[in-house]
Amino acid sequence: MTENNPTNQNATQSGANAPAPFDTNRAHNAPEAGHATVSEDQLAPRSYTTVFFDLDGTLLPIDTKTFMKGYMASIGRFMAEHGLDAEAGGEALFAGVMAMGQNDGSATNRDAFWKVFCERMGKSAEEWEPLFMDYYLNRFDEVGAGVEANPASAAAVRALKERGYRLAVTTMPMFPLVAVEARLRWAGLNPEDFAFVTTYENSTSVKPYEAYYAEALGRAGVTGKEVLMVGNHNREDGGATKVGCDIYFVTDHLIETEDGLDVSACKHGTMEEFARFCEALPAVR
Repeated sequence: MTENNPTNQNATQSGANAPAPFDTNRAHNAPEAGHATVSEDQLAPRSYTTVFFDLDGTLLPIDTKTFMKGYMASIGRFMAEHGLDAEAGGEALFAGVMAMGQNDGSATNRDAFWKVFCERMGKSAEEWEPLFMDYYLNRFDEVGAGVEANPASAAAVRALKERGYRLAVTTMPMFPLVAVEARLRWAGLNPEDFAFVTTYENSTSVKPYEAYYAEALGRAGVTGKEVLMVGNHNREDGGATKVGCDIYFVTDHLIETEDGLDVSACKHGTMEEFARFCEALPAVR
């Protein structure tokens, strides 16, 4: 797949290339070789009030490539069962996802997706969305049928809640809320444990842009210095450091690109080790 490097508001704000959503490496045309600079000693202790969690490959122990392959096959079958051209539908879906990746912030990711999808497939978003909602409510769980939750994810969430930390799920906002909540349940977690989750309905940018993380900080009502971002992708999740967040990389399903942060220079460990890290944190004052 050829990846694009569009010039848009988000790219200007972050100085990064736009993410191509179906490539889990998302290395793009990196401006220079080598890892991005870590602006401060990310191994140093920090005090937090809020923890942002990535979902796929972090809270949810799943390989992103395997997930996307299963998802595209599943939704393709669903389209075919409803008399739709699965190939054309898949291409329109991909084009819509690319539009979200290139969103200039003037619309929600939802609107950016449906504008392009409907241009290719005809009809309106109001006509298409009920069909997709039927898929996410009744068929999407088949994609996660073989996923085994990691008990350490629940242990980490429990330890943080007991200590008074505010929790949010800052996953790539290219799915509707119902699909994000489904994946949280696959991870053995309760969506109600989180103050908010980023979705295509409530976001106008994507990872790793500063605009995405600034939007999440605004929703949480905190500054970056108060936040620990927990993720598995050194570029997408590492983007949180550009707005002042600290970072902890979960290494069970680690994804590294040359233009992402140097994981060895940041807090990192398995999810089990992260759970112990949480248990050692002080209560929020």
